[in-house]
Amino acid sequence: MTAARRWCALMLGLLTMATPPALQAADPAEDVRLGNDLEVRALRPGYWLHVSKDGQGIPANGMIVKTPRGLLLVDTGWTEGQTERLVAWGERAVGAFFVQAIVTHSHGDRTGGIPALTRHGIPVAALDLTIDKLRGSVERLPRPLLTVAAPVRPDALGFEAFYPGAGHAADNIVVWFPAPKILFGGCLVKSEAATDLGNTADADLTSWPQAVKAVLDRYPTAALVVPGHGAVGTAAALTHTIDLLSRR
Repeated sequence: MTAARRWCALMLGLLTMATPPALQAADPAEDVRLGNDLEVRALRPGYWLHVSKDGQGIPANGMIVKTPRGLLLVDTGWTEGQTERLVAWGERAVGAFFVQAIVTHSHGDRTGGIPALTRHGIPVAALDLTIDKLRGSVERLPRPLLTVAAPVRPDALGFEAFYPGAGHAADNIVVWFPAPKILFGGCLVKSEAATDLGNTADADLTSWPQAVKAVLDRYPTAALVVPGHGAVGTAAALTHTIDLLSRR
């Protein structure tokens, strides 16, 4: 779908919210490899994990979500090429177009595919602090999704974005999907199998524990927690992250 057609479809959906355009019935439940460096895994009906690898083989997690208006992408692949494949998979396998993307902080494992989304006319949204950090590195900056001053954003697409404070990075946000009780913790949250904190070059080690606690307090019913890297787990990933931080 061209950028112009995407824009027209998005505007039509916004103008007819009472009767959103029907999506095709496809709802792939099988895991699929989109190359040696990219795969998509089913989490729940209408919710998928995408896992991309960088040149060193380091995997990074994101999500694809089917909404009544189209598809939502949470974080890009590491590269433009991986992100192009994700867009193509969504259109082909799910039978829908991407109406929005969210990037959960400014690092490359979250934002590396923004130019591909721009070419497809897919709007990208982020925390205001993330936008500031991306200035000069992308041709078209994301639009504000939420701000440090107003850190909670319920969205009509069926998610809530929350900025709990600095942790892995100054600008890390989480995304909550209340219907399936899925929390995308991103790089603020370590996997339950993690034995260290990973990349802490931009971390605020003092604020990080409190930020994770704020997420745990806000979403105590989370059934699935998606970390930025590693296996999907439960709310135990949040307490494990706090424990790792206490050992440093």
